[in-house]
Amino acid sequence: MEVGFNLIVGFYTAVFREWSLEKLLEWATKNGFKALEVYAGPKSKHIDPEEVTKGKAMKLKQAFEEKDLYISSLAYYPNNLDPNEEKRRANINHIKIMIDAASQLDVNIICTFIGSNGNFFCTGIETSLKLFKEVFPEIIDHAKDHDIRIAIENCPLGGWNIAFSPEIWDEIFSIGTNIGLNFDPSHLVWQGIDYVKAIYDYGKRIFHTHAKDTEVFKGKLRRSGIYGKGWWRYRIPGWGEIDWRKVITALKDVGYDYVLSIEMEDPLFKPEEGLILGLRYLSSLLL
Repeated sequence: MEVGFNLIVGFYTAVFREWSLEKLLEWATKNGFKALEVYAGPKSKHIDPEEVTKGKAMKLKQAFEEKDLYISSLAYYPNNLDPNEEKRRANINHIKIMIDAASQLDVNIICTFIGSNGNFFCTGIETSLKLFKEVFPEIIDHAKDHDIRIAIENCPLGGWNIAFSPEIWDEIFSIGTNIGLNFDPSHLVWQGIDYVKAIYDYGKRIFHTHAKDTEVFKGKLRRSGIYGKGWWRYRIPGWGEIDWRKVITALKDVGYDYVLSIEMEDPLFKPEEGLILGLRYLSSLLL
């Protein structure tokens, strides 16, 4: 499959984490997807990085090639700044193994979180930023040695992932050229951040893209305020506030020609239904 010419539509496979890889590939092919952001956490049924590094890379590559599917990235989203030092080290070690596996699979992107050393809504981000600059260089260097780029999702995660805004991205990107974004506009909508401007401002740092929408209930927001609950929710592309024509235009303007990876978190649809509807909507804009 030729990648790097036009935008392609895929999805993040964690929504089917109990499925076997064989079932996953069969379903994705049958329903017209072109790429998979593959869940690669410890003992993943889709791609287990430790198993890849033990000699299973060729078999996995053949399985994807037979279905004409592209691995857009290996993905695992733990707290890489966990306040528990043992958990933090285990997470970082797994990310490094994931980098090794990606290299053997000829995949040049891994997706993850930065994380936080405490809930930054309560403690601020200064301590977490300091820790990030202490522990992430070893990940960056390991990735650089394997020609891998690290794409960080910009999800606030309820105060547990500091990579939530452009202001923080500047700090994060200062440590290396091979760290960028798994850009997800849905997280910017409810924060009041201009998601189209963010694409133009950080286009060269967008390595991967999540396709997820956000629905805002303005009447409830006016009553509950931004700290209230239930005034927004994630939706599949086309069912929320995001202008996907403007997103796709901006991505093309900045030279992004990779994947739109649907992250299925819509509470109103079953996973299979939501992914198919999202694919149909995005495909209608890419014809």
